Amino acid sequence: MTFRVGVALTRRGRTFDLSMAGAFIETASPPMAGAEVVLILESPSAWDPLQIPCEVRWVDERGVDGPRGFGVRFTALSDAEGAALRELLLRTGFLEEPI
Repeated sequence: MTFRVGVALTRRGRTFDLSMAGAFIETASPPMAGAEVVLILESPSAWDPLQIPCEVRWVDERGVDGPRGFGVRFTALSDAEGAALRELLLRTGFLEEPI
């Protein structure tokens, strides 16, 4: 996956702990806490990648002992983005279908 900081700066990362509310992104160069970023995720139920606006809530810069990365909170999801994200979570095992 990729994420965008500002208008043009795009960086690569790996998504962990993805949920309907936010995610942890492992990356070599995390943005600062409080930064606004856009996560760009491929979803099996959407034609175009999901572009989800987020706020960086915390940053972990351990690096040597563990993953560097940052936690985000999704700030706005349209109904269509929410449905596509839910489908992505179901297909990847981050979310189980309710009984």
